[in-house]
Amino acid sequence: MDSAIIELEMCHNELDKLNEKENEEVIAMDQKFRKLRQECYDKRSKIIEKIPDFWFTVFTGHPDLCNILTEEEEDCLHYLRKLEVDMADNNSGYSIKFYFKENPYFKNDLLVKEISYKQDKMASESTKIDWTKPQKKTATKTPGKKRVREEPKSFFGWFANNDDPANDKIAEIIKDDVWANTLQYYLPDPDMEGEDDSNESSDAEEGGDETNGDKTTQASGDGTSSN
Repeated sequence: MDSAIIELEMCHNELDKLNEKENEEVIAMDQKFRKLRQECYDKRSKIIEKIPDFWFTVFTGHPDLCNILTEEEEDCLHYLRKLEVDMADNNSGYSIKFYFKENPYFKNDLLVKEISYKQDKMASESTKIDWTKPQKKTATKTPGKKRVREEPKSFFGWFANNDDPANDKIAEIIKDDVWANTLQYYLPDPDMEGEDDSNESSDAEEGGDETNGDKTTQASGDGTSSN
């Protein structure tokens, strides 16, 4: 009996060593491919900077992000030259970096929003925007009143708000969707193009029917007058 327990302990020790080795190799593999992906992202960023209004087109073409953009913010996005999403080591958080050209809205050339995981809780902080013109102040929370989360009413309103990072859908969209599927939101939607072509064809057919109808009526009228 004692010998069986000893053998069982040895077996579990062997399993523990295998698990440790697996974790080490997984971490090494993750670091390897993270480096390779970053090299590809850097290459992609250099290509994107050659394309005018690339990020403006991406943000205004995204079905969720376009809904929180004001007209002024859309114009501001013409000056957005570069976007980066950096993942922290050990998946302890991430940061979203917006690089801007000189613009009439604010003096910053870099705006960063950072989401981090601290003691099983999420924290968020963002760069203070140095506006060239005073911005309207948002209503402050009433003391003692339970806060009800509201959807962001503007893009920069979202950027400056760090109250509830655990439910920050916009940050998640940029990290998981926009950053990963950049080209998808830059290129025209083929389904929408198909709908446009279909609508144009329908309009052309309707126009043709009306023309044919006019000709038929005219021909009928000519026949009547000849009698």
